[in-house]
Amino acid sequence: MPASEVAASWLFTVTATSSTGSTTTSTQTVTESAPPFTLSLNWSGFVVPSSGALITDASGDWTVPTLNCPVTPGSGEFTWIGIGGNGSSTGALLQTGIVDTCVDGIQHDNAVWEEWPDEQNAWDVFNDFPVSPGNTIAAYVYELNNGQWETVVENLSTGLTGIMVTGEGWGVSSGGPTGSFIEQGSTADLSYSGGYTAEWIVEDYTQVSVDGPLEPFADYGTVTFTGITTSLSSWGLTANEAIGIEQNGKMISTPSAPSGDGFSVSYTG
Repeated sequence: MPASEVAASWLFTVTATSSTGSTTTSTQTVTESAPPFTLSLNWSGFVVPSSGALITDASGDWTVPTLNCPVTPGSGEFTWIGIGGNGSSTGALLQTGIVDTCVDGIQHDNAVWEEWPDEQNAWDVFNDFPVSPGNTIAAYVYELNNGQWETVVENLSTGLTGIMVTGEGWGVSSGGPTGSFIEQGSTADLSYSGGYTAEWIVEDYTQVSVDGPLEPFADYGTVTFTGITTSLSSWGLTANEAIGIEQNGKMISTPSAPSGDGFSVSYTG
């Protein structure tokens, strides 16, 4: 049976009759525990809080999944790393990652960055930044020494890096996270003040804006985050920081228990 959002139990009584007409009855109770993590409509992964200081750095790696487009056509998912989604000093989330979609039976993958909410309420896509299933991605969100914030999404399989710097611009570099980039868009009016949570998430994103409907959720298999870090001086993933997606009474994306400096998230829809 599918995972449930609440604990439940069922009582079954089975009666068997032999060829001679004698009968025997057995009664059994089947119990299903509630999931040991927080439930969300659209996030699955881990959200790590800070008890005091602003989080100024979050990072991690993953491999771009192969979507099961025949089973979940016209669908998508967004794998990202961010700061501030569940505790920003400004109410804002700064994030970067890869959006994977099924379009006409074909998988498409785009590297993006986003501050949410903002006037646009939509991510910006890094152009001339090819991404394919099986590529290894490293992502970072951090504060610079001058108070500006930077997001980095690095395709370790191609050597290209998508960089965004608040108050300046965003674009693609072939020189790694510290390389210069040709500007694809301006962030002259964009600022960020940090947050009190760090996130590693597979998301069922909204189609248009914060008020838009959720995109049909893609069967992404399993995504494993590794090498995750934050600026917190002493921390480690704990089970109560996990979050899973529940829609219409059914768990459709479930995090694993922490394992060292990482964890996995699996499609269960």
